[in-house]
Amino acid sequence: MSVLTTAAVALLYDALFLNGGFTIMSRLDGSTYTPTDGYAVSVTPNQHTMPADAPFDVFADLVREVTDAYGDMNALGGWMSDGVIYLDPVEVISDQQSAVDAGLQRQQRAIFDLGTGTEITL
Repeated sequence: MSVLTTAAVALLYDALFLNGGFTIMSRLDGSTYTPTDGYAVSVTPNQHTMPADAPFDVFADLVREVTDAYGDMNALGGWMSDGVIYLDPVEVISDQQSAVDAGLQRQQRAIFDLGTGTEITL
């Protein structure tokens, strides 16, 4: 994923608190967009978390840490649950069964349906 500007990271931070989460993908030119279909599946069983009341700078550092560690990913997902912010390097998979299979293989508890905005428990 391309390096995100501070303004772009601020939009992600806002999306967490206003919408409960986000998924963004990068284009070949380095710009980002919000996918509207497919299934977001984490590429790793490792969790990247921080308290929801942490300041913006801590969030920005975590975004940079995750994007640096998983530089070949093309998408990033984030959500908030029970006072914790989660960030995942994700792969967007178009077919639901393939996404479920990938999620199970990667030891995920759930995947996210981008078309309906709902979580699918595995």
